[in-house]
Amino acid sequence: MVFSPPVQRLALAMASTLVALGGGWLVLKALSDEGATVEFVDDADAFRAELARRAESGEAVVIADAAELGQDFARRLQEDLTEADLFTLFPQLKRKSLRLRPGVHFGLLPNKRWHREFDEHPQGGFLRSTNALGMREDSEAGEAAVDLCVLVMGDSHTEGVCANSESLANRFEHRLRVERPDELIEVWNVAVGGFTPANYLGTLEAYGQLQPHALVLVFYGGNDFRESLAPWRYLYRRPPGELSNADTSVLMEGDKQGIALLGQELHQALGFSADPAAGNDALRLAQACGMELDRQCRERGMRFLFVYLPPPSDAQPERYRERVLKGLLSVGGDPVGLEFGNILADATLRGLDEAGVATLDLRPAFASAPEALYWNTDLHLNLRGHDLAGQLIYQAFKALPPR
Repeated sequence: MVFSPPVQRLALAMASTLVALGGGWLVLKALSDEGATVEFVDDADAFRAELARRAESGEAVVIADAAELGQDFARRLQEDLTEADLFTLFPQLKRKSLRLRPGVHFGLLPNKRWHREFDEHPQGGFLRSTNALGMREDSEAGEAAVDLCVLVMGDSHTEGVCANSESLANRFEHRLRVERPDELIEVWNVAVGGFTPANYLGTLEAYGQLQPHALVLVFYGGNDFRESLAPWRYLYRRPPGELSNADTSVLMEGDKQGIALLGQELHQALGFSADPAAGNDALRLAQACGMELDRQCRERGMRFLFVYLPPPSDAQPERYRERVLKGLLSVGGDPVGLEFGNILADATLRGLDEAGVATLDLRPAFASAPEALYWNTDLHLNLRGHDLAGQLIYQAFKALPPR
């Protein structure tokens, strides 16, 4: 599979963008006294230095084929990382609200309850709780066999800035149960804020004991492309990408929650603007993730669905693009740089379709929705966004051929 045309388009689209952020993480907060729903952790300099050291200490490994890369990357993520490596790659583990979780590397603490005040929510807030497995679910996984068990994986959008019952996984489950009232159906939300493809690839390693019949991956276009690069560079001893200097502190100052989450999309756009070749790597990694999870599911006789969730400015540009542009311009960027998101999404979905992987692109339905689908406060999916996503996943899931 050849990836150069998308990179050429990226380079042309972003040639005039001037700055980029070199690192750092945006993660969903999970504290009893949580304020904003995202937190910026700046570890760029130390991490880039470690990437450079590792690249010099051994021969870089290059795997061109996306399917082969996915299988090898998944293996390395399970076999080649020490606990010290995990804390380097996943600084979220330094939070007291998270724990080491084999397979996906980290997860929410089990049996926790947090009440979150949130003015935009119809009830002014919601209960955020986990079950004994650390999943954002109100019920527990039993030992009895079920007629249908589905895992839904993703990042903070899928985990949900909402009550457990309001998440897209549970809205999907509700529709399945209405359609099949005489069957025992469980759809488990195994997403965690801060997850990236490096976590997604271990889904079945972490939750295979539930004996799932299907897996749904919700891939968030706002940052999953960019955040696939760090673990890949680390494991394959690739040097850090090109970096331009930029003062992005304005995106994280004070209580600018919406601007902070916009930072996910902006940092991704700015990063690829400074280093268009990294867009090629990110494209290959996105396809590798989808192909490998599909392979794992086929091996187990499971169905698999790759769902593309667009960032707000691509999903509903008339509502959110102005805010993204404001943030981009505040750090000296050029608006043309935002074109990369749809370019990478189109190429990823096309490659997966050609490989026989079932996909669902949420962009068309989201673009035609008459109401806002993301919270204005922090730009995670709102209740209507979760419900619409759950409906579309339900419809696509019904069309999947059996395995």
